[in-house]
Amino acid sequence: MGKGILKEKGYVQIYTGEGKGKTTAALGLALRASGHGIKTYVGQFMKGHNYGEIKAARFLKPYLTIEKYGRKRFFHSRGEIDESDVKLAKRGLEKIKEAVFSGDYGIVVLDEVLTALHFGLIGKEEILELIRSKPQNVELVLTGRFAPDELIRESDLVTEMKEIKHYYSKGITARKGIEY
Repeated sequence: MGKGILKEKGYVQIYTGEGKGKTTAALGLALRASGHGIKTYVGQFMKGHNYGEIKAARFLKPYLTIEKYGRKRFFHSRGEIDESDVKLAKRGLEKIKEAVFSGDYGIVVLDEVLTALHFGLIGKEEILELIRSKPQNVELVLTGRFAPDELIRESDLVTEMKEIKHYYSKGITARKGIEY
């Protein structure tokens, strides 16, 4: 067993819902794991901004690796997606599969994969197959809104982030270092 991987059984976690904090929870898990010498690979789908975690990851090398897949833009509807977006997402999913089966990572995060699934960038069966075939000692974490029931059933831990109140409703936009 290589350094940086789990020594016990890995499970499947989902962080979903309309509330803020899904990616933050996954990155918090990666931070905690790094303190125990466990390596995390984070593949980010549909992240338009230059998020701070990309810059921060260099401080946690070799314990945290983050890669972004797709163009630097935000989608509001399926009509905005073209074939190049699908190709980029599929290429990202292939990189995630490489990380899952590499033996190098104890945790693999598919950040915003549930949203990418909702927008039709990748297929549900591809994700189900990854969940069912992952190695025993890899923790898989899926984030994003719109978690389908089939993925929830296949997972071991599901957390729904529920928005109670958000300052966006007052017109406050995303802030550097807080939301991105």
